[in-house]
Amino acid sequence: MFASLVSLGGLVWKRRFTLTQSQKYRHRLRLRAVDNVVETIIKSGVSLKALDFADAMPRESEMLPEQKYWVHSKRFRNGIKPAHWVPHWTKTRFEREWAPSTMHEPSKTK
Repeated sequence: MFASLVSLGGLVWKRRFTLTQSQKYRHRLRLRAVDNVVETIIKSGVSLKALDFADAMPRESEMLPEQKYWVHSKRFRNGIKPAHWVPHWTKTRFEREWAPSTMHEPSKTK
């Protein structure tokens, strides 16, 4: 976070709209680590409903940049926002597939 000078109107916190190269690199490493853990647990023979769900998600190498670095937000412009604007974004779970939601679709009339 960068703070502006007080002489320019006070303390204003600014955040970057895009992730830096190092943030993207570390984020890709975290996604790959999750993929490795899921593969290791599957190979061990454990069967769980959550594990089947995680196995159905695309791997980091199969994901588009929009899926890696952006998240859905109903309160942000165009319905998406940068992933690093989510509080505790390095610790939270992000959806790897963007499913269409009822909030972003127009109501269907007959």
